[in-house]
Amino acid sequence: MDRKYAKKGMVLVGAEVQGSNDEKIKEVIDEHDLKFTVTKGIAGPSLSNAIPHMAVFNVKGDLVFTGHPNQAEKAIKTALKEVKEDSSPTDESSIFAKPNYLIEERLWTNDKGKTLKASLITLEGNTGKFRFSNGRTFNYDITKLSSDDQTLIKSKSNQETEEEQEEEKVDNRFEF
Repeated sequence: MDRKYAKKGMVLVGAEVQGSNDEKIKEVIDEHDLKFTVTKGIAGPSLSNAIPHMAVFNVKGDLVFTGHPNQAEKAIKTALKEVKEDSSPTDESSIFAKPNYLIEERLWTNDKGKTLKASLITLEGNTGKFRFSNGRTFNYDITKLSSDDQTLIKSKSNQETEEEQEEEKVDNRFEF
């Protein structure tokens, strides 16, 4: 369902509730090539003891469906229609407000020419925290990105690389 509806605005989050260890969860994610976020456990009221189970919430956060995923299609389509109809700009206090990224989603290229599409959330030293459109985040050493990408990150973050900071320390002839 994630592959079918993600581009239309649906956000799918899987919750593992059987107490599997992290290794087993990762194995299942990799085996099925899941592109959505999977959490370990879930908090809140229990909606069902059945597995698999799906809950669908509309754009306002109201629960509009609970049951087996095979029966959720109509509720998903209805909820997605509401997203299109409610396309008015949201204010900053909205739970659906667009996240503020350092750099919006774009195609990044590493120094070996491989590409991936993600947003840059934060930068700490030479480590960037990136987010795929499905919500999954990962850290990446920005010195392994192409020089163009590194230049873009530097211009957006106003941070200097560690190498440049070292050069400044050596070339401080105007400091008294």
